[in-house]
Amino acid sequence: MAAKAKKSIVSAPLQSSPSSSDAPRFASFGYAEFATIGCESIDAAVRTNSVVSAGIEALGQEFTAYARSTLQSTSDLMRGLLGAKTLEDIVKLHADLTIRNLEGIVSGSAKLTELGVSLVGKALAPWEGRMEAVLAPFTYPQAKRDAAA
Repeated sequence: MAAKAKKSIVSAPLQSSPSSSDAPRFASFGYAEFATIGCESIDAAVRTNSVVSAGIEALGQEFTAYARSTLQSTSDLMRGLLGAKTLEDIVKLHADLTIRNLEGIVSGSAKLTELGVSLVGKALAPWEGRMEAVLAPFTYPQAKRDAAA
């Protein structure tokens, strides 16, 4: 059997010319522009931190309210069990506790979901547009890029 000649993997020569129109070009800027970008990012981080702190506190308050409600329901059940005289009374007490707990879980879940979605939206708000603002000095506007091509 004759060995086949291997085909070249590279079919086109690489263009390493620095004058290529595809080469990235960066705007020239100095310390003041870097400092402005940094200060604005730090400001956004501080605002995000305060929003997250307030959101976590609100979530903690909701968890505390739910725990307090659950303990109250359990306490009511214990008082009722001490006064129960028949099996029917015990079953009714447990059914009532189950219904209250289920309603509490559903309403608590809705509140926590609402708080979580609100927290994420408010926490990301200071960062809207930051990526474009940070990258803007490094890129040409589209019109200049189209004109150069």
